[in-house]
Amino acid sequence: MNFSRIMDKFYFEMHIIPSAFFDIFVSEIADFTSQAIEENIIDGESCIILRTSQNLESTLIPFLNQLCRNLSQINHIDVCFKYSICKNKVEDYIEIYKKSITGLECKDFYIHPSWIEPKDSKINILLEPSLAFGTGHHASTFMSIEAVVSCIDKSKQNPTLLDVGCGSGILGLCAYKLGASVSLCDIDDLAINEAKKNFLANNATITDIWLGSLESLNRKYDIVVANIIASVIIEQAHNLLSSLNDNAFLILSGILDEYASLIKDEFKLHLVEEKTKDEWVTLIYRNDT
Repeated sequence: MNFSRIMDKFYFEMHIIPSAFFDIFVSEIADFTSQAIEENIIDGESCIILRTSQNLESTLIPFLNQLCRNLSQINHIDVCFKYSICKNKVEDYIEIYKKSITGLECKDFYIHPSWIEPKDSKINILLEPSLAFGTGHHASTFMSIEAVVSCIDKSKQNPTLLDVGCGSGILGLCAYKLGASVSLCDIDDLAINEAKKNFLANNATITDIWLGSLESLNRKYDIVVANIIASVIIEQAHNLLSSLNDNAFLILSGILDEYASLIKDEFKLHLVEEKTKDEWVTLIYRNDT
């Protein structure tokens, strides 16, 4: 939400809880509304929180109903969602919003927005909330950070890392802070711009960044991480495997636990570790020679 444009005394807060494909819902809602989105766990369920100056129920809900029909047809499962909407006073909203965004500790990192003080005992990463996915609070991103740290510890000095579907660039930033040379790509130009902005804010350097995926890639990396969704990981399996150096690590995340077996069937590399958090799975492979 653009706070400077809020002229009314009220705003609308919508909670949306999909039955499946959470990340797809996040991406589609962000694209449809062009609004910042908060992700949270409410009563044990992954919830998308949308705050807007206008009531979008009449347009967004039909859009999401159609999204459910499309996902159900493609994946042969029943995809649905539930939602609630309320009207709140806009006064003090900025402070309420800031209080809802907390700093995050993961391994040696402390990821925080500008209004939260850094921690001297941690590697601090400044990351402002935006439309681009990835603050570390989501289980798949949190596990991906842990996996990146683990793989860099086990790799040669100054490894090369490629983040496929980089979003905010958080995984690449963590890798850079640990000495990796970082390349990034994403099919969303918003993500590319946010990643560049976040690297600049953290005095970090991107080795290479491009809009798109892996189809024309002719380079190989020591670590490749793809925190996306299971269907895209499977679709990009050949390209992901082709991007690995000998003895490279491949980190696959953003996978709902019900689809983990499909990923394992597709990737026949040495499975080093399988991490789980909430309903999400992260797989760490090594391209042993």
